[in-house]
Amino acid sequence: MQITSFHQPSTEVTVNPDRDLTWSLSVAGISLHGDWRMNWRIILKITDHGSFDASASGASISLSVTLGKSAAGEPTIRTTGCTCHIDRLRIRLHGGASWLYNFFMRFVEGEVRDRVEGLICENAQNAVNKDWARELAALSMEVPLDPDRQWLLDYRMVWPPAFKSGYLELFPKGEFFNAGHSTKAPFQPLPLPSPPIADHMVTFWVSSYFLNSASHVIQKHGILRHTLTKKDLPEKSRDLLNTTCSVLSGCIGSYVPAVGKKFPNASVELDMVSSSAPIAGIDPQKVIVSFAGVAVFRARLSDGSLAHLFRTNVTAKVTVTPRLDGTVLKASVSSMENALTVIDSSVGPIAIEMLQLIFEHSENTFIIPKLNEAGEKGFPLPNTMNVKFTNAGIQLENDCVRVFTDVAYSPSTLYFGL
Repeated sequence: MQITSFHQPSTEVTVNPDRDLTWSLSVAGISLHGDWRMNWRIILKITDHGSFDASASGASISLSVTLGKSAAGEPTIRTTGCTCHIDRLRIRLHGGASWLYNFFMRFVEGEVRDRVEGLICENAQNAVNKDWARELAALSMEVPLDPDRQWLLDYRMVWPPAFKSGYLELFPKGEFFNAGHSTKAPFQPLPLPSPPIADHMVTFWVSSYFLNSASHVIQKHGILRHTLTKKDLPEKSRDLLNTTCSVLSGCIGSYVPAVGKKFPNASVELDMVSSSAPIAGIDPQKVIVSFAGVAVFRARLSDGSLAHLFRTNVTAKVTVTPRLDGTVLKASVSSMENALTVIDSSVGPIAIEMLQLIFEHSENTFIIPKLNEAGEKGFPLPNTMNVKFTNAGIQLENDCVRVFTDVAYSPSTLYFGL
């Protein structure tokens, strides 16, 4: 048999507060044409064949599903009910003794209609309880943020989904952690806005908790440390770390003459390390990340040894601009302000203004590019198979970033067998 016409149903999804979702289809219709053949033996063998036309109209289905959370924090789905009704099903046979069989067809039509209604609900429930549940179970709750899968984003659910009036809320954890060391951050996230702004189909809120949990883990594992040498700078800027140069060329030896006088013809290295985890703050105009750290200046001498110059305490405020690139939330540095205090100097008093020039040059040629490199990697929004985000946008709010998007869904083909 083959389909000769199909009347596409109207469809609607409604959220039933505190209960479930209901997917309703109505006014569906279909027409079929095919061949039939009969082989029947009682005493004598009787065979017959011909063609048939069948049609179903006014079909409707209502399928209710609920979402939950497994013990491992994975989302779950199951059906809570299904009803199906076909207003009219008509079958007409042609050829052979169809003039006789059609007398009894009204009894067959009722039996077939009941059977089809049951099969539609059975297959729809199987699609949810097996296919959709399997797809949700395959959804990764730990998203790697680097090729080596050492840094992960935890998307596990912290509470079961909440069914509200007209929308559904999900509560993924959104915590950054190191593989094999999933420990809870020593602070709690602030409440996120609720109810959501219903200007798009899906809204994600990314709170400062994610950023601060990331900085906590990075600080705990000692990642925020680096020894800045000449090789880290662009080739045209490497002379900046020389202790000997002409006054016009500009180097640390000219900015801080005591360094050049005490350690001529050497190069300077900066041992930089954060003294505490960076803290992120978000408001409707900007994202600011505050850093505090120590930078130790040492001179690399001709014999390969290091001579201590001085130590500085550094505080910095970095203004970050987030953006959405497809389904990945990225960020770039728009400005950076810092303050320096010199301590533990072995070369005498140092003019902060001169040292500030060196830091600003290092920021522009190394620190900010490195931060932008990390921000370009970004982190992906949660996604599932067959789903594509469209018309996406981003907006800053108090203590969070709001990402809004519409969704295009391309379902897999399902087989409904009779």
